[in-house]
Amino acid sequence: MKSRTVELAVGVFVILFAAALFLLAMRVSGLAGSNLGETYTLTAKFDNISGLKERAKVTISGVKVGQVQKIAFDPMVDRAIVTIAMDKKLTTFTPEQLKQVEKNALEDLKYSYEYEQADPAQQKAMEKQLIDNMKHITTIDEDAYIKVATNGIIGEKYLKVEPGGAFTYIAQGGSFPDTQTQGTVEIEDLVNKFITNSSTSQNTSQAAEQQPASSPATTASQQSSDDALFKE
Repeated sequence: MKSRTVELAVGVFVILFAAALFLLAMRVSGLAGSNLGETYTLTAKFDNISGLKERAKVTISGVKVGQVQKIAFDPMVDRAIVTIAMDKKLTTFTPEQLKQVEKNALEDLKYSYEYEQADPAQQKAMEKQLIDNMKHITTIDEDAYIKVATNGIIGEKYLKVEPGGAFTYIAQGGSFPDTQTQGTVEIEDLVNKFITNSSTSQNTSQAAEQQPASSPATTASQQSSDDALFKE
């Protein structure tokens, strides 16, 4: 009887341990639940997103600020389109911060060529349009870079946002500029590029070594010819 009790206790412990391990794996991979609050979406186009999956995290400075919501393909440009759900609380300005951002943006506008060339009425309109555009902006500036990154060497793929330094910001529901995205870097491509560059460098060195050097007789003849021309 005691033996059966011990076996039962061990069995329950193993089951609980396996369940806890499974839940932990699901939580780490992002497949179970989400700690995002109110969200909005952004989109980005990539040449290659190999290994990136839906629900993959999106980070800024190592902090999770969103996750991949949808992955699609645009046959018109042959690029992958990734829709991202961003945490609104973490990636939008507070009212106080927004006032300072508007102030900085207005100062930047006043130094622009278009503003200086405009008449007072046009300047007023430009200022109003700028303020209106600020109502639904994010904290991600238009110079920000988004790329497919890897946790460790062979870890999971995720999206990493590297902030820029512009005073213009991506609007909620907007997209990253196509020039500000970087897809998955394939190990095979890096190896092939390294081998190709090495082969090219080696061939160039061999060609340089095989070039015949000028013989002393040829050099002396050329020098005599130059002397004769000089005397004439």
